[in-house]
Amino acid sequence: MSMNRLPIKIVVVATLFLMAVVISPVSGAEKVEPCFDKLPVGWTVAKSFVVSGDGTAAIGKRLGVPIKKVSNIFLLVHGRQIQVNILEAKSDDDAVRLHSVISRMKGSPAFCVQKNRQVIEFTGSNVTVALATKISYELGFICKPSEAQYRITADIATIDEADYMSSNKLFNLLIKATINSIDKQTSSQIAELSKHFQFGSQITLRASGQKTRPAYSFSPVPFKEEASIKSGTATYSFCETHNLLGVPYVTLTADITTREAGVTPTAREADEMLLASTTFWPVNDPKIISLAKKITAGKVTREDKVNAILKWLVPGRNVKFGGPIIGSRWGVKKVLRQKYGRCWDFSDCFVTLCRASNIPCRQVGGWLYGMGGHIWAEVLFEGKGWQQVDPTGDGKLNCGIYHIPYFVTEDGNMPILYISMPKIDAVDTKR
Repeated sequence: MSMNRLPIKIVVVATLFLMAVVISPVSGAEKVEPCFDKLPVGWTVAKSFVVSGDGTAAIGKRLGVPIKKVSNIFLLVHGRQIQVNILEAKSDDDAVRLHSVISRMKGSPAFCVQKNRQVIEFTGSNVTVALATKISYELGFICKPSEAQYRITADIATIDEADYMSSNKLFNLLIKATINSIDKQTSSQIAELSKHFQFGSQITLRASGQKTRPAYSFSPVPFKEEASIKSGTATYSFCETHNLLGVPYVTLTADITTREAGVTPTAREADEMLLASTTFWPVNDPKIISLAKKITAGKVTREDKVNAILKWLVPGRNVKFGGPIIGSRWGVKKVLRQKYGRCWDFSDCFVTLCRASNIPCRQVGGWLYGMGGHIWAEVLFEGKGWQQVDPTGDGKLNCGIYHIPYFVTEDGNMPILYISMPKIDAVDTKR
C-alpha cells in the first residue's frame, strides 16, 4: 500500500484485526516514538499515528489489560512496509501480562517483544522473523549482539562462467520452477537463458582465516576439497550434482559466525593480486586513476582513503542506487557514466577505486540478514585482518553482524546462481 493511500481509519494491531476493531488516530501531528528519529540508511517512516484515548481504552478492554498509549508506525525498510505497533502498559505487571496476551497470538517470539512497559508488535505481509529481529536490534527494542551465528541452507548452481546480467532473471525462473509445476514456457525460458552460462562441477567458498572456520557440508558430498591458505578459500569438486532443467547444483549447509566489527583475522600480506587490474576492475584506466586521486586527495592513511571512497559512493551522492535490472553488473566504466547501479555495481566501483589508490582489497558475496543476496567488499589492513565494508552502507567503514559472507573473489569472477530461495536462520548470538 502506498503512503498516500493509507486509510484515515486504521487497524491498530494485527491481533485486533481478527476481532474487527477499527480505531481512529488522534488528530494533529503528535510525535510518536523517539527511537524512529534516526533510522538506518534505506529505512523511513511512511506514516505514524498515536491512537486516541477512547481508542486506547477500547484496545485495553479487548485485551484485558489497561493500556496507557498505543502508537502505530508504518516503517519502510528498503521498500518493504512493516507495521510496528507499540503498546505502553500502565505498570510493569501489566506490561508482562500484555506481552503474554499478544505473544500467544503471534507465530514467533520475534513478532512481539517487550521493553520495560512497552510491548512492540510487528505485523504485515512483508514481515519475517529475520526482519522483525533486525528492526528490534536497530531500534533498541532488544540489545544488539556483538556476534551472531547463522545456519544457511542453499541450493547453488555449479558455474564456471556466468552472464551476470542474466543471473537474477534465471534465478527467478528457477524459483518459479521449484514452486509451481513446470510449464513449457518456463522450461523454454530456462533453457534459453542457460546458454549464457558455462556450468561445471565445482564451487569455491570463502573458508579459512577465521577464528571459527565456517562449517560447510554438501549434498551430494564432494569428492575433493582444495584449500588455499593464501586467498582463504576452498574449492569443492563433485562427481555428481543435482539437476533442475539442465542446471546442475548442490545443496550447501553452512554455519557462519559474524561479528559487529566485521574483521576477519588473517596472516595474508598485500601482494600484486590484491592490487591488480582485471576484466571486472579497470584499475589502470587513466580516468579511474584520476578519479581515485581526486577522491582521496589529502588522505594519508589507508583507513582515511577507504573512508573517503565509501563516502563518495554513498548511494545517491554520485551514483544512484537502482536501475532497470535487479542484480545488475554493468561494469565500472558504464556505472560511472550512467551514475546508477546496484550492490554488485557499487562493490565493483569500490574495489576498482581502492586498488587504483594502492589499497589491497577484494569482493565478498553472501546474504544480508533480513534482506536478501548481497555483494560487498573487504579491505586488507595488515596486522589487523580483512575489514568488511559495504559500499552501499551509507559511508560507514565496517560491516556488522548482518553481513553473512561465504563467497569471495580476488579477480572479480564470482558466479553466483541460487536455484531456490536460501533459508537463513540465526542460531546463536553473543552480547
